[in-house]
Amino acid sequence: MSDDDSHTPVPSVSAPGSHWSVLRAVALGPDSYGLVFLLLIGDYVLLTSGWRGSAALIVSSVWLGATVLLAFHTSRVPRRFMNVVRLAVGVVILAALVAGLAGGDEAAGSILLVISALVVASPVAIGWRIAHHATVTAQTILGALSIYVLIGLIFANADYGYQLAAGSSFFAQSGHHGPADFGYFSFITMATVGYGDLTPAVGLPRTFAVLEALTGQIFLVVLVARLVTLYTPRHGLRAELRERESGTSPAAPTD
Repeated sequence: MSDDDSHTPVPSVSAPGSHWSVLRAVALGPDSYGLVFLLLIGDYVLLTSGWRGSAALIVSSVWLGATVLLAFHTSRVPRRFMNVVRLAVGVVILAALVAGLAGGDEAAGSILLVISALVVASPVAIGWRIAHHATVTAQTILGALSIYVLIGLIFANADYGYQLAAGSSFFAQSGHHGPADFGYFSFITMATVGYGDLTPAVGLPRTFAVLEALTGQIFLVVLVARLVTLYTPRHGLRAELRERESGTSPAAPTD
């Protein structure tokens, strides 16, 4: 393992009966994607709650920024990349704060498009990490599921940002469509449910919808399904964490 990969210490799990050490390792250790997945669920709840306005833009930007930082931290990217990500997240949050205080749909839409571009890097980091897992573990599958949810969130924010920045409705149906509609539309499109109550307008909206459906289905059917078939439960969580600490974990990188 390179020196760059060693900047994130693996939490100690030496105390066999310590529930705190296990929880700390699950939350902060490398390859622990359970907390990333929970934060992503929180991102979805914020998006679909119907909360709008400057405060909603700022809070959602901070939450997404924290999710991106945790995804990169958990994936143990080299330190130099982690520093770049921290800087980018800080700039985006500051820009969201300014846009939120200034008001205006175009500014908010531009921020959402920038946030979506930033979040795109997270699936890449997670995918890079789980690709180095020598054996498929529960954390590998959680990482893959996190990528799947990230795809839906990226398109939801990008579609909504496009509507605000362009000043025209993303959907063919008339009426005002807020972030909750975009969160809903994104995930039913990715799942190819096709209720038909919301359909994209002619032009780029249809292109975005098709790209999302293809991306989601290819990822789910090809990668996630393959990982699930390769997964075989081998031991308890504490044993897996101890193996990871000693360097013998099946999830240890092979580079």
